[in-house]
Amino acid sequence: MDPAAERPRMDAPACVGDSRVILSRDALLHNVQLLRRHLQPETRLCAVIKADAYGHDASLVADALVNFSRPPLEAPAVDALAVATVEEAAALGEQPVPVMILRPVESVYLGRRRQMLCEAIERQWVLSISSAAAAGDVARLAVSLHRRAVVQVMVDTGMAREGAPLEQLPQILSAISVHASLRLWGICTHFANADQPGHETLSGQLAMFRSATDAFARAHPRVIRHAANSGAVFFAPEAGLQMVRPGIALYGVDPTGVPSLDRPLRPALKWTSPILMVRTVRAGQTCGYGQSWTAPRDSRLGLVPVGYADGYNRAFSNRGVMLVNGQAAPVVGRVSMDSTMIDLTDIPSAQPGDEAVLMDNDPLSPASVYALARWADTIPYEILTRIGQRVQRVAVDPPDAPPRRRDERGRAMPQRA
Repeated sequence: MDPAAERPRMDAPACVGDSRVILSRDALLHNVQLLRRHLQPETRLCAVIKADAYGHDASLVADALVNFSRPPLEAPAVDALAVATVEEAAALGEQPVPVMILRPVESVYLGRRRQMLCEAIERQWVLSISSAAAAGDVARLAVSLHRRAVVQVMVDTGMAREGAPLEQLPQILSAISVHASLRLWGICTHFANADQPGHETLSGQLAMFRSATDAFARAHPRVIRHAANSGAVFFAPEAGLQMVRPGIALYGVDPTGVPSLDRPLRPALKWTSPILMVRTVRAGQTCGYGQSWTAPRDSRLGLVPVGYADGYNRAFSNRGVMLVNGQAAPVVGRVSMDSTMIDLTDIPSAQPGDEAVLMDNDPLSPASVYALARWADTIPYEILTRIGQRVQRVAVDPPDAPPRRRDERGRAMPQRA
């Protein structure tokens, strides 16, 4: 036998593009409409786009939600946007709807922190506060800028995390009222178990929140009370109040962690990568670090240039699945920092340059975000937010979208006069 035949055969590398996340604006807008069907007509919807919109790209998601609409919507699809930090708000640029910063203000007078808060006050972002001291600090900073800061009070009703104890709410509201440089925009809290239908703590938290704020709300009807996250929108309609704050459902992922026919959400994200090369290995040959996989037969393996540095979890080693030409391609060997190997033996048509789907936008796919979360013994939130910055994000239009100028990532550009 020719000695060369004993060596593994490697097909010529293809000239291929980068791994990318494809964001469907149509899916986002579908999910907004589905969420609104669970709300009273007057209830506002604030889209939570913190953590780079749960890995989807905050600027692309914000663009989709404020620059696109579907019938019967004519205005922006959402009434407000929420991020975690001032830095996240700054990255969004100017927006035509209110931008709410969820992390409560602390350390007002610390160097760069002061500079960022000045920007927040100047740009009228909604700052969260959870103490009378913070209210006073923000008020003095606003006076120095000759501006009026927009604030909301965050209270704790059971998370023991951010938020003031409920008994301190009157003191904080009083502190805000004495400062002409503050405008109270809202009062909010956060539910601990809204993703579990019928959980008793949700009704308890809501009752505590309403008991503490109902009288104030009657006297100040323009102040927005909000508490409901994705789970509460679906499972506790009485928690809608004046506004809701869906996050995970906006991106088409069910808050329970499993897809539901009762809530036909559409995942907005599809993660793909070209196959960089294909090689043939003999039966008995091992693959990858630690030689954790041994070929049970002569096999064709594909190299996908995505690894755990890109957010493809090492827990997927020898158990994950990608899709190639519509067929399942098992992950073989350990997921490396920059690459992952898949078994293409049963997909003879697969070639270098073909697309591998790492995360499918079909909720029932063997490569759905739900499946990836099961393999990693975690929740879909973590899978999505860990997609790395080396992965390019691009957006695609709804099929009926009017022609618009786009930048290289698909974001709407200002129309020429």
